[in-house]
Amino acid sequence: MRKLAVVLVLTALLSGVDFQGYLKFFAHPKLVSPYNFDRYGTRFQLTMKEKRQNIEFFASFDFDLDQRNSEGSADRSSVLKVYPVEAYVTFHFSAVDLKLGKQFVFWGRTDWINPTDNVTPWDYTNITAEIEDYRLAVNAVKADWYFGLSSIEFVFVPYFTPNKTGMEIPGAEQVLPEQKPENWQEGIRFSSSLAGVNFSTSYWRGFDLFPTVYPSFAGLRMEYGRQQVFGADFDYATGRFVFKGEGAYYLTEDAEGTNPFVKNPYIKYVLGMDWNVADNLSVNLQFVQKRVLKWHEGLMGPTEDKMTNSASVRLSYKKEGFYNFQLIGVYNFQDGDYFLLPVFTYEISDGVNLYLGATIFNGPENSIFGRSKDFSKAFIEIKYSF
Repeated sequence: MRKLAVVLVLTALLSGVDFQGYLKFFAHPKLVSPYNFDRYGTRFQLTMKEKRQNIEFFASFDFDLDQRNSEGSADRSSVLKVYPVEAYVTFHFSAVDLKLGKQFVFWGRTDWINPTDNVTPWDYTNITAEIEDYRLAVNAVKADWYFGLSSIEFVFVPYFTPNKTGMEIPGAEQVLPEQKPENWQEGIRFSSSLAGVNFSTSYWRGFDLFPTVYPSFAGLRMEYGRQQVFGADFDYATGRFVFKGEGAYYLTEDAEGTNPFVKNPYIKYVLGMDWNVADNLSVNLQFVQKRVLKWHEGLMGPTEDKMTNSASVRLSYKKEGFYNFQLIGVYNFQDGDYFLLPVFTYEISDGVNLYLGATIFNGPENSIFGRSKDFSKAFIEIKYSF
């Protein structure tokens, strides 16, 4: 009788739920010796949506049968990993949306490189065809207030989550910010449009998603420094072109630039454009520059450069209903290192897609992308969506 009651309650609760999802086979062979598999397995994702008047529920769970999960373990059951991708509830009011729970929060308008996008961390070890594979949702409170052509967005993140880089330093101690009120993170962004120009200004108070490594009495120490980020972005479309820009001033804890173990304040900006060459072909080109402020010779950290320049490109070609190809590339002029992400997608039939691509890091050993050379891999994925 009790089991029947549970079934009846669940049926009543889920009667209005919209279920979607996919089943995906994936194989990610490494492109460096000994050319073993980085990942190999199957994923089942189940997404549940429901809307009741002004309340919307959303949850997405991944069931990963991934051989990588069992590394170093004799327990075969450890191959299966179940985790939420997103899980939140949204309250819709007349001019305000309030979203609570695990969610993606993306800021910025430029392509791939976004100086103002400091809320949602990256998983650099798993860059493939789909954004949910290499971005990590955070538990947050997000409120959006809409008025006319403008909006104000407030984000509150109580628990810090760093980027996942996969870079391990032997003997280094990783120190995450303590979970206490003074380490809560929050930000605000104002977005609007004027004379055809879409723009936003933003402020974020939180922690650097990348660690700073410095020596201590116990050895090496990896810490995530506090920072305040003052940002702005814009885009303007005319004809076949969209001009974009985004920049931010990072105020770190070393405001005067005299502590070699803390990053100096710096600015980083991106200027670029989208060129829609044809209905099925587009090109994005961008110039990126980072300038370290308060520079003092002899007091700088070993990984800091006074100024770095880089460029990025994105080429996208689509054949509707059949296939599309996208190539993303980033090149650093100072060290000559680069990152490439070619992705080919073929629609086998309705709801069934084939993904072929590669994540390629290369350059001098001590360069940004050169240090990640061992993470270079190809990937093949077959995905059935329902």
